[in-house]
Amino acid sequence: MKRIIGIILAAVLVVGLGAFFVVRSAEDKVTADMLSRAGRFAIPANWKLTDEIVRPEQFLCISTNPCPSLYRQWDTGKELTENDVTAVVSGVGFEMKTDRPCQRQSNAIGVATICSSSGTDGDYNYMLNVASPDPNEPQTVTLIVRPVD
Repeated sequence: MKRIIGIILAAVLVVGLGAFFVVRSAEDKVTADMLSRAGRFAIPANWKLTDEIVRPEQFLCISTNPCPSLYRQWDTGKELTENDVTAVVSGVGFEMKTDRPCQRQSNAIGVATICSSSGTDGDYNYMLNVASPDPNEPQTVTLIVRPVD
């Protein structure tokens, strides 16, 4: 009888571990797909990545922050032109709509959002935000990727 119980427990353990690795592999594929899609943005090599948060796909995603999701921020090292921003989104393969011309308003004080571009590829929503800390200061660009609700 002890032998049968031992065999059953070992079988349950093997099946449980197998299921864990199958689920984990599927989660890793979803996260890798999201990161690959985010890689379509043509971020210039001279921009300095200052922050990155990758929330991987999880079987149980209990949070106000969906999974998978991505947050990346760069210091551009310069003031961007309209052409700079257009070049970043030009090769993504879907339309990115920009809310206004990417130019700091003359009456803006302190940190100001210059422009925001947003779009979706059907599976993920993308937001590219350009911010300026002060006039004549290098701007920052933030990319946020979240699953479509």
